[in-house]
Amino acid sequence: MSCQSGIRADNELMTFFEDCKRGKYRMGKIVINKEKLVVNYHSQPSNDWKADWKRDLPNCVDSYEPCFILFRLETPHDWILISFADDKASSRDKMVLAATKATFKSDFGQSFIQGEFQISSTHEFNLDTFERRLHKGGIRENETSAMTSFEQDRSAASRERIALPLAMQATQTLRGVQFPVDQDATALIKKFGKGEIDFVQLSVDTLNEAIKLEGNEERLDASSLNSKVTKQKPRYTLFRLREVDEHPVFFIYSIPPSAGCTIKELMLFSSCKAPFLTEVEHNCGVKIDKKIEVDSRDKLDAEALISYWRPAAIEEKKPFARPPRPGSGPRRITAAAE
Repeated sequence: MSCQSGIRADNELMTFFEDCKRGKYRMGKIVINKEKLVVNYHSQPSNDWKADWKRDLPNCVDSYEPCFILFRLETPHDWILISFADDKASSRDKMVLAATKATFKSDFGQSFIQGEFQISSTHEFNLDTFERRLHKGGIRENETSAMTSFEQDRSAASRERIALPLAMQATQTLRGVQFPVDQDATALIKKFGKGEIDFVQLSVDTLNEAIKLEGNEERLDASSLNSKVTKQKPRYTLFRLREVDEHPVFFIYSIPPSAGCTIKELMLFSSCKAPFLTEVEHNCGVKIDKKIEVDSRDKLDAEALISYWRPAAIEEKKPFARPPRPGSGPRRITAAAE
């Protein structure tokens, strides 16, 4: 197992990373200064990445200062990571850089890094020399041709995060993606919280990055609930079960078979769920009594919901009773033989 330094990107550097993924910068040079990752140099892109390379490299590097270099080729997703540690640098600085590399890649996002290179001399930044390394490493080839459709969807979903505002993205301290809830949906959720309606169904609009209303019913019997849950798409459903005296409120997250929707949809529904529930309970006044996650093909009726609300008691197995040893236990009366 490799040794890690524990040095991570702070909020300022994470903001820089997000700007990089949106195509704002061509390159960034990040150094370790006083046990902190700091952007030491960055440059704007022109229409020619090769001209930008010649303009910035190796002019911006210092042989005595190891660093990470993020350089973008054509697209905002086409980044390479260069670990530069010249032989002239101190052994300690080179060791700290190597021990920070894994967390640096994780903080930037490994799905955005298309190639990694180690450079130990400024002469290796010569463009012709480096282009040969690019071709030899396969970064110029169409790597998606070797991917399965599942892997392509997963990669695309990871890259779609660049379209989200930074505040909406998952972080190490806040898990989940918070999309705004449509105004019509918010109004109906508040009515639901007051007991005025029994059914509200919502979806995640992946194009407009919002949670939108799909349907609502003032009164809905549990026997009719199954027909309201689509089998093709994920859905969030708020339902009040009036067949039970307590009138419990259910939050139902229904998930279709994997072939029915894209990986991106499933990832966003899963990521939005926790922040959405926080919004519903804290800002819309809804007290959720039971949260369940079901396959959209499962039957949802009064019997199924009651089984979630009042699960059958599990009968405790009695331990095996060992028979008494000979001569112990109650005396047994046997009939005398005639």
